Amino acid sequence: MINPDFDRKLFEKEFEILEKARADIESDIFNNIDNKLLLDYKTMVSHYEKLLNLTRKIFKISDIQGENLIKRENEIKSLLDNAGQGFLTFGKDLTVDREYSAECIRIFGKKIGNCNILSLLKSEDSNQNEIFAKNFRNIWETADPVLHSESLNQLPEMIKINSLYLTLQPKLIYSNDNKRTNQPLVMLILTDITEKYKAQEQVEYLNYHDKLTGLFNRAYIDAWLENSQPRDNFPLGIIFADMNGMKLTNDVFGHAQGDQLLLKMAQVLLYCCREKDIVARWGGDEFLILLPETDMEGCAKVCEHIKMACKREEGLPLELSVALGIAAQEQPGSSVVHLFGVAEKRMYRNKLLENKETRRKIILAMNEILRTRCYEDDEHIERLKASAAGFAQILGFNAESSEMQNLMLLADLHDVGKVAIPQEILGKPGALLPGEYKIVRGHSETGFRVAQCIGEIAVGEAILALHERWDGQGYPLGIQGQQIPLISRIMAIVVAFDVMTHDQPYRQAMSKEEALGELKKGTGSQFDPIITRMFIDNF
Repeated sequence: MINPDFDRKLFEKEFEILEKARADIESDIFNNIDNKLLLDYKTMVSHYEKLLNLTRKIFKISDIQGENLIKRENEIKSLLDNAGQGFLTFGKDLTVDREYSAECIRIFGKKIGNCNILSLLKSEDSNQNEIFAKNFRNIWETADPVLHSESLNQLPEMIKINSLYLTLQPKLIYSNDNKRTNQPLVMLILTDITEKYKAQEQVEYLNYHDKLTGLFNRAYIDAWLENSQPRDNFPLGIIFADMNGMKLTNDVFGHAQGDQLLLKMAQVLLYCCREKDIVARWGGDEFLILLPETDMEGCAKVCEHIKMACKREEGLPLELSVALGIAAQEQPGSSVVHLFGVAEKRMYRNKLLENKETRRKIILAMNEILRTRCYEDDEHIERLKASAAGFAQILGFNAESSEMQNLMLLADLHDVGKVAIPQEILGKPGALLPGEYKIVRGHSETGFRVAQCIGEIAVGEAILALHERWDGQGYPLGIQGQQIPLISRIMAIVVAFDVMTHDQPYRQAMSKEEALGELKKGTGSQFDPIITRMFIDNF
């Protein structure tokens, strides 16, 4: 706001002269002077006053205009500072003559007046740096405005500076002075799109990558197949992989452990492949590997590396294991998709061939966990197998029969569900709380799922019924009598006798006679009466 007394102070001397002239006119100083001279003096004073007032008005208007100009300039600067964009201009010498917004300082980390524009825009991309240098130079090598615009159109639309992603919008500015010479200024408008770019980058990453493993996903493979495939990709090798024991791990140890198994498999596959190979999670526990410039022999070698790398992995609930199938296309032409089916069929065939060995490893792994975590003594399972086999022969089982094989496998897996029980509960010296007891009782259902996962349906049902009682008071289903599978009734007696006659963490072993006496007490209530009597009579 202009001070109303400002012009009075500015014209203080002039007002003093005017006031003195007026005082002279009113005084007697002009009594002896010619009237015409007095009249001329009065006219001159009047004109002087008018001139002074006019000058004051001009100054006041100028001050108001100046104040408005400053206010407008501040408003424009505020708008530019808050526009989230950097504005700068430079001329033929490529030196920044002015920065128009505070955003420039944030982008470049300093004031950029008198800085070389090529230095400011320099990046790790040497080709991009050359494009800037060439096209900026071209602008001032010609006077043709059309060529000026063409040079600007050659500039990249986005650049990266100091970890910031910026859009670049160049404009030509012709002032009255440089219009005559056709020597323009260049204005650059820089917009920071880092957050938007990273968000878009993240979306694109998630669109083509598996969230858990970080591998490519099925959508990426589909996109890759849609693109033209260079001839130097061929021969193209394909490996289809399916993890063993994945469902078992999820069911017994939980999905968190299952995810760890998937992550470890992804790491193994990446380790065994080259940088140019494409490793994708096809879905669930299946993986697909595309191997450019790789024939069937090369695929087989990669499979060997994968198998060996799996064996080296430790600290997992189950041994890392995978079934693999391969295929290869020698020349481009026919669809690659049908080879996926070929590799998948070979993988399933290999899975069937390896099933027996895989099952054996799972059983060994489970028994090892039982020994280390569940306080089972090393000879417990072997004693059960020997006792059960001998007793089954007394009952008339054929040594080669499926019933005998199932009974032996039941001896191996009868307590396998305990691997899912927290160790602090299994090793608790005192009485279990109701909630803890419920967890322990759940081990038969877990064991059932384990057996189901390795294809042993009958053994799974026997594990589920192992804690059922003859009188129907057992768990988990409360079945009774002949409803309980025969091998469950046999194993219940054999396990009880072995547990009673060997030291346990919570009590010392009984004598053989004491143990047989306890079995006798349970005859007809806990145990099958006929089978129990036969066991007592023969042991």
